[in-house]
Amino acid sequence: MSDQSKRIFFGVLLVLVGVLFLLQQIFSIPFGGLFIGLLFALGGAVFLYFLVKDRNKWWAAIPGFVLLGLGALITSSSVFPEFGNRFGGSLFLAFIGLGFLVVYLLRTEQWWPIIPAGVLFTLAVVAGIRGGGNLAGAIFFLGVGATFVALGIHPIGKKEKWPWIPAGICFALGVLILALSGALVGTFAGWVWALLLILAGGFLVVRSLLRKE
Repeated sequence: MSDQSKRIFFGVLLVLVGVLFLLQQIFSIPFGGLFIGLLFALGGAVFLYFLVKDRNKWWAAIPGFVLLGLGALITSSSVFPEFGNRFGGSLFLAFIGLGFLVVYLLRTEQWWPIIPAGVLFTLAVVAGIRGGGNLAGAIFFLGVGATFVALGIHPIGKKEKWPWIPAGICFALGVLILALSGALVGTFAGWVWALLLILAGGFLVVRSLLRKE
């Protein structure tokens, strides 16, 4: 890094710190958490800077978005405590999932980032559900099932077919838990799910009988 670049970097850093102090004076925002959140975000931005400069450094997306997620979590908890307490975990998990998604988009021939990305996005949704319980469990299995469906659409899935096995198992468990939870009782979605299951089951039975004939 040249001397000019160093001066610009530290100058921007000083301006940001000054803005934080100014925000604290105007809005009485707790400075400590905001400053720590900014430091994590800056650390993440450094990794992403090297990624933008050289896309072959795809691995930098993972620590970059993890640090950005930590920064967003700490900042939201300091500035908007109600939002941070309610959705902070979801925000952090979504940022990590975004890191793996970026890895896949940069290297589409690598199928493995699809799994952690899908699982982390699913956990981000589950973490934001009030009460959790059976509904959270159903959404988790459905989300993981959708992740393996995405993998099944990928060339690796079209070639080897194995992703459809965990996809089917996860969807079956998700639908079963969702049905037993009672979360959809009396709702339009409950009617839709019931009709879809009846149609899907009937289709399989009729198709099997016709094949035997």
